[in-house]
Amino acid sequence: MVMRIYHRQPSIILDIIDVRDAGNGSPEIPPNREFPSWCKCSFCREMPNEIEKVCCKQTPVNCHSQLREFNTVVLDELVLEVARRMREDLMIDPHDDNFNRGNRHAAYRQYVLWIHGYLGAGNRRVIPSCVVWKIREKYPDPVGQYVVFEPGRLG
Repeated sequence: MVMRIYHRQPSIILDIIDVRDAGNGSPEIPPNREFPSWCKCSFCREMPNEIEKVCCKQTPVNCHSQLREFNTVVLDELVLEVARRMREDLMIDPHDDNFNRGNRHAAYRQYVLWIHGYLGAGNRRVIPSCVVWKIREKYPDPVGQYVVFEPGRLG
């Protein structure tokens, strides 16, 4: 029963656990820089192709990448470790020994699960630029090489 509820509404976990307070709870102030014309939240950066030029469409205060819950659900190392182990066990996925790459991919999956719920195999969503860059800042590739979004077979 718990798993059915979790699959229908993954964010229910936020109502169950005590979310740690990240600082004073106010979002970072966007740096004095230009942001792309397609960005509403002011935290997006340019992306390598058109399909990835997506914003969370929130105000700066409500930008997904600035929410306290985002830091817990998407960026927290312990949460990502549990998510990675669960995926490895359920999907028989091999363990990725590259810490940052493994956590980046787990963070992308956590974000999609948090915002969209379980999508099923082959059903993918473009992750907003503001979120992608926040994840990349926390778990960078040493040479700055990142995989671009590839649409799934369903979408």
